Amino acid sequence: PVRIDTSFIKEYVSQIRSVRNIEIRAQEKGFLQNIYVDEGQFVQAGQLLFRIMPKMYEAELLKAKSEARAAEIELQNAKTLADKNIVSKSEQAIAQAKLEQAKAEVSLAKLHLSFTEIRAPFDGTIDRIPKKLGSLIDEGELMTSLSDNSQMFAYFNVSEPEYIQYQTDVKDRAENNVNLVLANGESFKHKGKVELIESEFDNETGNIAFRARFSNSEKLLRNGETGQVQMLVPLRNAIVIPQKATYEIQDK
Repeated sequence: PVRIDTSFIKEYVSQIRSVRNIEIRAQEKGFLQNIYVDEGQFVQAGQLLFRIMPKMYEAELLKAKSEARAAEIELQNAKTLADKNIVSKSEQAIAQAKLEQAKAEVSLAKLHLSFTEIRAPFDGTIDRIPKKLGSLIDEGELMTSLSDNSQMFAYFNVSEPEYIQYQTDVKDRAENNVNLVLANGESFKHKGKVELIESEFDNETGNIAFRARFSNSEKLLRNGETGQVQMLVPLRNAIVIPQKATYEIQDK
């Protein structure tokens, strides 16, 4: 045996997550009138995904606009009468307040109408669409999920001794890159980088979670995949013996 500085590869089971993965839910109630995308389709930020029947909200907007117009006329009349000292300035102030309230109702009606169009908040891939055309949609109901798979996170758990050793050795490492082995046993072509360690240990397992970021330009990785993260662990003054000088007795 010899005593040398060396290293070995440690493998950790990992959960792969999209850099952004969200649920897209309806903000208004109504019938699903149009579906503009398909499951698994890549969409761009701002692209129209769904439309909930907007007729009722369009009517509410027209009603609010007409009330705002009536309030404008009422304010103009009150101002004319106030200038001639026929009514007090307070009447004009009340008319002004009514106009502002009517304009607020218009803005609110426009907001409700905009909620009937559901758009993508960022570039990503559409997941399963559980609702079909003509379905009655409730407020807050799940329409689909959207995943940004341009980059992926791999979360893996490290024991407390290994965490302490990592923090001790990280200054001596040339880089903190890691490899990812996929479910079929092949290595992912891009190396990842450990960029985050959670703030607390899990009291039940005694582990702490690490997060590595991987580029996913080929869109091979998807949210929810599993794999194994390979981390290079350096050893100082390790006693090394030839592997062929070892053998197994049962489980020893």
